[in-house]
Amino acid sequence: TLSIVGLSSSLVGFASAEIESSISAGYNSQYVYRGVDFGDDQATLNLGTSGNAGGLDWSINLFHGSSEDATIFGGAAGASLDETRIHAGVSTGLSDHLSISAGIINTSYNLLPSDRLEVYVGAATTVSGIDVSATAYFNESDNYTGDTYYELGASKDFDVAENVTGTLAVTYGNWNKDPLGGTVADVDFLSVSGTLNIDLGDNVGASIGVTHISSDTAITEDQTVVGTSLTLSF
Repeated sequence: TLSIVGLSSSLVGFASAEIESSISAGYNSQYVYRGVDFGDDQATLNLGTSGNAGGLDWSINLFHGSSEDATIFGGAAGASLDETRIHAGVSTGLSDHLSISAGIINTSYNLLPSDRLEVYVGAATTVSGIDVSATAYFNESDNYTGDTYYELGASKDFDVAENVTGTLAVTYGNWNKDPLGGTVADVDFLSVSGTLNIDLGDNVGASIGVTHISSDTAITEDQTVVGTSLTLSF
């Protein structure tokens, strides 16, 4: 599943047997998560490992992000949001064209008193060269509103030039209830993104992209996000 800003890039690192590890770093002009504006000037770091066991593909990821002016969380003007997210999941192919996935996500915020725990299930396929996915996330934390978040995604990769590829993606998301207060039902958003991925050689890569997010509720304004990342494989 693509991130909302569509700019996360992974650093494929050492591989042993069927295990791969990765690290990524990036910057986004705004932090918009699932259609909600969480602040400005987000810097990110992601560590991950993945492999295959017993016919199942598995992955574990540790994400940390820091953004400014996170007033939507009730902080003072200029408050910094530090977020740490642990994600563990498995997936398997039911056929050559259909795969299913499941996992858990635990997210902690420095501006909120408790963690958010989610369980998710999803499915993915390819239609006429377009990758399509559908995922449902179920809130397991009593201290957070919004019982379920649904997301549909479609993306297409293509060659732009030598050592340059592009990705176009569209994401539709729906919260069954406002995740930040519970006062609004059926919070919807739509994002459209374009990303260029550049292979610089010597295990170095870079990406740059732009995403526009539109929402139909008052909890967030329409946003255009620009981001970039630099990768190094080892």
